[in-house]
Amino acid sequence: MNRLRPSGLHYIPIDASGQPETSFLYGNNLWIGSHTHCSDISNEKPLEINHEKVTHSTTDFDFPPYAMKFVKVFLKHNSTLQLHVRLPLDFTIQLGLCVPRSCSNHDIFQLIELYLTGKYLNFQQIYNIDLKVERVKTIEESAMFMLSLPKTMILLIIFGITALLSIAGTTHDVKKHHRDKKFASVFPQHMIGNINGKSGGVELVRIPQDPIEKEGSLLWEILKCFSVYSNVKALVNTNIGEGSVRCVHGIKFFGMLWVILIHSLYFKADFTSDPPYAFRISETFLLQIMTNSTYSVDTYLFLSGFLIAYLFYKSKKLNEQNVNYSRKISEFLIMCFHRFVRLTPAYFIVILLCDVVFTYIRRTSSLEISENLDELCSKYWWRNVLYLNNLFPRSEMCLSWSWYLSLDTQCFMIAAFLLIVSTFAFKAASFTLLFMILGSVMVTTYKSYSIGYIPTMDEQLARLDDIYDLPWNRIGPYLVGMATAYLLVVKLKFQLSLGKVTKAILWTVFPLLNLWILFTLYTRQLSVEFSAIYMGVSRTLWGIGIAWTLTACSTGNAEMINKFLSYPGWIPLSRLTYCAYLLNPLVTTTYAITENAYGSSTFGGYFSAMGIATITFLYSFFISIFFESPFILLTKILMRRLLKSDSTKEIAKLPNNSK
Repeated sequence: MNRLRPSGLHYIPIDASGQPETSFLYGNNLWIGSHTHCSDISNEKPLEINHEKVTHSTTDFDFPPYAMKFVKVFLKHNSTLQLHVRLPLDFTIQLGLCVPRSCSNHDIFQLIELYLTGKYLNFQQIYNIDLKVERVKTIEESAMFMLSLPKTMILLIIFGITALLSIAGTTHDVKKHHRDKKFASVFPQHMIGNINGKSGGVELVRIPQDPIEKEGSLLWEILKCFSVYSNVKALVNTNIGEGSVRCVHGIKFFGMLWVILIHSLYFKADFTSDPPYAFRISETFLLQIMTNSTYSVDTYLFLSGFLIAYLFYKSKKLNEQNVNYSRKISEFLIMCFHRFVRLTPAYFIVILLCDVVFTYIRRTSSLEISENLDELCSKYWWRNVLYLNNLFPRSEMCLSWSWYLSLDTQCFMIAAFLLIVSTFAFKAASFTLLFMILGSVMVTTYKSYSIGYIPTMDEQLARLDDIYDLPWNRIGPYLVGMATAYLLVVKLKFQLSLGKVTKAILWTVFPLLNLWILFTLYTRQLSVEFSAIYMGVSRTLWGIGIAWTLTACSTGNAEMINKFLSYPGWIPLSRLTYCAYLLNPLVTTTYAITENAYGSSTFGGYFSAMGIATITFLYSFFISIFFESPFILLTKILMRRLLKSDSTKEIAKLPNNSK
């Protein structure tokens, strides 16, 4: 604790305040001090220690005679000696100060500005830099202010209603299950079968096959959608039926681990005390897997295109003679509507949850988040709900990572249109698909060349609006996934016999293609021309490489790999990947609550990513059970009751995770 002068002239509690830190030249702008120490400095309760053996005993002079508060001062510096990596807070020093509560932010602003103008700080003279005060922010001591925010109350009301529905639905469902078991113990299974099949159809005990059954009132059907018992049972069920492409689940799960790995580093960049060293680590050869992890997104785009076409062609016939165009339009609208109501409820909850949590973190944490999500979501949440936010700059994006959902939805609409057209004009649909792939390659190549883009780490972050988010630059692997599903279902019918030599060649060429995409950027010393060609073709080629792996696993040409990727344990985890993607950056950003700067290290990054992945999937389980699954089932009820057509039945078969 801080000593106070007996004369009554008290020291400023500099021990709790921030000061110039080491490694400034290596990017350390975090002079954050200790918010916890500042909050506890007035606590006069004795420590529970053996005071007879402690050298220093507290006195009245150890405690300030006035209330304290912790403030953050944001200082702009102009150092050209410091290594910069083009992060949002590169030129912003964050100084934490423990000051008397009576000091206003305006007073502190003027005092710090006066102090810095006089260059009394040795740090300014050593590095010959100018410091300018940008703003001062008081750190909230209590979270009670959150209860006065309308968005917090809305979130709590939604959670409360969901909890009540879940309790009611689970109670009713468990009672019914217990009753069915009791009947089953009284009437042997063969007797139930005889009664059901041969004795007038009287059914004593029903064996439910569909998670939604017509049983009684609409109220019961709705309540059962919120049954935790049934939803957990459906989530962990590994019986997915014959004819399913089981290896997809393994690819989805490990693809999400890849996404979490890079998110766990990217979304902690604001809290990193040595950003240049993080970039230095990423320059190593093996870590190109991490620095080029954007291709994990292209893996998901491929899978999304594959799944929609796979399910469509399993239930549709091509070359229809009598085309009902109004029915085709209706089918397209139903597919889009189904996707919207399937994705949006969980998405909306996460938007609201992130808005509330980010508001809490930004007002109570001594670590600053450059993404002001709490302000942007209040303004631009409607862009997310309409799946348009990737068409706007990142500086205006609510949930910056949600760009993928908008991109995937836009690709879905294009895919749905092409699939429906292919049933009566297959050649036209095929030509359009091929033209769009080539167009995407050419547009991306031209854009990359026109802006002189070289995919270094800083350029990748700075050019997200130009290269990364837009659908015409990213649709290639999605369309490749659609073509793969058509070849596998319609042409090959899951049968592909290959000789040993041919199989060996294919298993050499396609994996090498993916490895070339991952590692060819090593050292990043590339020409603008090569970079443009690479950016134009790499994502589509990545999809082609994944297409071979999936095709080989589905046709018996990769028994060991297929056995691993088809392991039943991946199935429940793959069902959680949608919610995991939504929640992962939020889980990573809550690191700000620790008040400690994050130091870059290889093994530290891996261990941190493992913990974040575990927590992410744990939280995803609850979001899926309480919000995602119920609305999927409610959608099926709505489809069955309002749209009793053949097309509706086909749409209802869409997968739970159509990402």
